[in-house]
Amino acid sequence: MSYKGKKFFITGGTGSLGQAIIKRLLPQGAEVIVYSRDEGKQALLFNGTPVKKVLGDVRDYDKLNTSIRIHKPDYILHTGALKRIDDMEFYPDESIKTNTIGSDNVARAALENNIEKCILVSTDKACKPVNVYGATKFIAERMFTNYDYTSPSTIFASVRYGNVIASRGSFIPLFLEWIKEGKSLELTSEDMTRFLFTLDDAVDAVLGALDYSMGGECFVPQIDSYTLPTVVKALEKISGVKAKTLVKGLRPGEKLHEDMLAETELPFAYQVTNKNLIQIRPQYTQRTHSDSYFKKYNGPHFNSELWVQEDVDSLVTLIEKGLLC
Repeated sequence: MSYKGKKFFITGGTGSLGQAIIKRLLPQGAEVIVYSRDEGKQALLFNGTPVKKVLGDVRDYDKLNTSIRIHKPDYILHTGALKRIDDMEFYPDESIKTNTIGSDNVARAALENNIEKCILVSTDKACKPVNVYGATKFIAERMFTNYDYTSPSTIFASVRYGNVIASRGSFIPLFLEWIKEGKSLELTSEDMTRFLFTLDDAVDAVLGALDYSMGGECFVPQIDSYTLPTVVKALEKISGVKAKTLVKGLRPGEKLHEDMLAETELPFAYQVTNKNLIQIRPQYTQRTHSDSYFKKYNGPHFNSELWVQEDVDSLVTLIEKGLLC
């Protein structure tokens, strides 16, 4: 899809994903409005650029709605969230206010202002959730599906994915720094597996959801997963230093393995043609979902234990690519 002349309203646009999306959109001639509560990062990142800045919080519906009404975007990409899993276990009220109520505010404002498409950026933690962060995002996904069910025109959809290398909060740069400093790497478990991909891959997934959404779906990229010992071996190759490790056990809210496509979602899963992207269609909808760009997905569910890759060299390449994004 060409985004030339299209106007994007991006919540949380000062975050890692927001910045990467903006970097992709501006050269294509798109107009970008960033809505975030971090005035310092807004000034640092966007002063002197074509990006328009709006200081605000998704918790504030009136400010959000007014901003959208004034700027009249074609699309809303809702990337803003509270994401630190262990912290959210101790502040579930704050997680609900931002991740659930904030997402509801975004969807309401999109509906009120007749936005063409509104995309929620979710997380693999929302699939079969066991922690506060995942639970609040799970509800947000369901709200977007429900808004689409009642929407006369605005298309709502979501996209979920795993750990993004070199994003804010990623453990990869932290581990690499610790190895170089001679510190012990604190591993949850040597059996732990995680889906890993780059910021560029994440942008592809978000824009893929925007391009192919027809209403109420959740999109999931097909990406590889790795065990923590494989990650450590890859980081040792990159740094040229032998790592010291210390197994600490599960942190609050952590899973041993992650899910992105549940067994119960398989009957509704379709492969986007020529894309590593799965469309999970809503179980209830008033829209007609065309099969023009899709074929039925007949593979297994996405659990990080099932999709493990042990090729250290390919992970080295992936990490090095991710660190450059």
